Amino acid sequence: MEELKNLFDSYSRQARLFPALLTIFAPLLTALAWFPELLTSHIGSTLLTIATSCGLLYWLSSIARSRGKRVEQRLLQEWGGWPTTFLLCHAGRLDLHTRDRYHRYLGHHAPNLLLPSAAAERSNPDAADAAYTSAIKWLKEHVRGKAPLVEKENAQYGFRRNMRGMKVFGFLGAVIALLASLAAIGLQIESWPHTLGDVRPFVTQLREAANPAIWGSVIFDLLASLAWGFAVTDAWVKAGAEQYAEALLATMDRF
Repeated sequence: MEELKNLFDSYSRQARLFPALLTIFAPLLTALAWFPELLTSHIGSTLLTIATSCGLLYWLSSIARSRGKRVEQRLLQEWGGWPTTFLLCHAGRLDLHTRDRYHRYLGHHAPNLLLPSAAAERSNPDAADAAYTSAIKWLKEHVRGKAPLVEKENAQYGFRRNMRGMKVFGFLGAVIALLASLAAIGLQIESWPHTLGDVRPFVTQLREAANPAIWGSVIFDLLASLAWGFAVTDAWVKAGAEQYAEALLATMDRF
């Protein structure tokens, strides 16, 4: 774990490394359940040292980031822009008083920034978006290192985005691990029940075919498959982006 802390900063661990590790976690857990000697021997720590030294973990986190950025580009086209921009817009969902307070703050503190009026925003939305984008860039630099909540929400958004980017691999890995375990257990069953009277011997065979650790990995693989399939969604990523946007703009009430 100390090697990971030295190799990755806090943001990179949360937003890039963790999605990469969660992608391979189900197959890895299944392998350890079937071959526990990998965990009890020095093989596991040796493999981690080799993976860290050879840059494998960094490579995996880089893949997660690249795929997450690809998802982000698609989502921005679907959303029509960043949630931070929408919150500053006159047509956004912020209440009138909060939005005006934010506009006055930016107009007073950000150098050479002129935010559009509601009429100007309607007549030239592209110019308005450019002004809001510039305002957000300034605000990010203005609060950098001063707002732990913003950094936390930024890492949370990055985690969700990169998880969405790795969804295909994570889902397939969990499903394959689940099916492989079930197939291995099934191959050890000598006879399958044909009547209710055959159920008790069949249950005994199931207990003997796999230990609790293996059955635990089967349950985990099933839950992981469901999580990758139904929880890691575009809507989940958007919720993270909106939470970050709200936290970022809220800093104008504190700094």
